[in-house]
Amino acid sequence: MKEYNTSELIENELENRIISKESKLEIYKKIQRLDEKTRNVMYLRITGELSFKEIGIILNKTENWARVTFYRGKEKLKEGQESEKL
Repeated sequence: MKEYNTSELIENELENRIISKESKLEIYKKIQRLDEKTRNVMYLRITGELSFKEIGIILNKTENWARVTFYRGKEKLKEGQESEKL
């Protein structure tokens, strides 16, 4: 069984909230608009349920790079969601 630390649990909860607010189809459409590197990280994290360390290994980057890229991608998705409300 996979072990999670506290920050990953909090992050997973945030991811679940984003997904629960919009249909998965809409989220995937928005992810498609992101740059390729961010898109790859988002897909691996969401659909592959991989750790940031695993994503870093797959993409030949660091764990921190994967974490930051995912965070920035989430922020871009949130910005798009907020601008649609206006």
